Amino acid sequence: MSGFKPVSHRHDDALSRVSWETFERLVADHYRGAGFRVEHVGTGGGTNRTDGGIDLKLFRDQEIVLVQCKHWNCWKVPHNDVHQLIGVMHTAGATGAIVVTSGEFTAAAIEAAAKFRHIRLIDGKTIRVMLGPVEEPAMPHASLEDMPAWIRETRRARTSRTNRSPVIAAVGAVVTMAVAMAVLYSYYIREIHVAQVEALRATVARTANEMAQARRAPATLPALTSQRPMSTINERPAIVHDTPMNKADIAAWEAKNAESMRIIEKTTPSLPP
Repeated sequence: MSGFKPVSHRHDDALSRVSWETFERLVADHYRGAGFRVEHVGTGGGTNRTDGGIDLKLFRDQEIVLVQCKHWNCWKVPHNDVHQLIGVMHTAGATGAIVVTSGEFTAAAIEAAAKFRHIRLIDGKTIRVMLGPVEEPAMPHASLEDMPAWIRETRRARTSRTNRSPVIAAVGAVVTMAVAMAVLYSYYIREIHVAQVEALRATVARTANEMAQARRAPATLPALTSQRPMSTINERPAIVHDTPMNKADIAAWEAKNAESMRIIEKTTPSLPP
């Protein structure tokens, strides 16, 4: 409950587990046993849809006391409820008013009640002494429709949010996965692009290097040819020696070369035309 202060001590007993309407009836039975004629005017009385800030009316002699019951175990009753009951008390012509809670009051509520001698506050510890032992309830609340209107609306709103939460979580998970996939896809595309650019650069550099070597090659070939002309024997390339050969050496080499060619022709099968 937004804006409310939690209690300093949370009771865990039978009274804390009874329904809000049972709590009102227990308080009514107590005052009935104390000699009051009790009129149950709150929603816990059965037919009333709104309580108008009053749950019980107590009558005894000339006394008319209004009672507001707050079955709150988790939150402190604020000063607003005290001020509201003061206004209702004057409107109804009551001689006094009581606010009963199964929990605690805020300091502001206690200070507000202290300014009016006809207002009495009964907290959780006091009401447990007044009521004595309370039977453990078999089932705290039979159904949602048995609860006050403000509790029903709060429970329905909370249930609606709970029912929507799995859908919201699923949508969030899908969105997160989509974003992650998009980031990974962008990363891999960028890496592939960088690799392609690097490969292209290497290819261009290699091609440029080969073209430069090709451009330099023709300038050196004529010089080599002019320095050492190619010799042929029987229209076949001849070995060029750095040391000049005499005629006898040339004749002997040619004879060996011719013999070698005859051996190759005999041992090599003819190729089909």
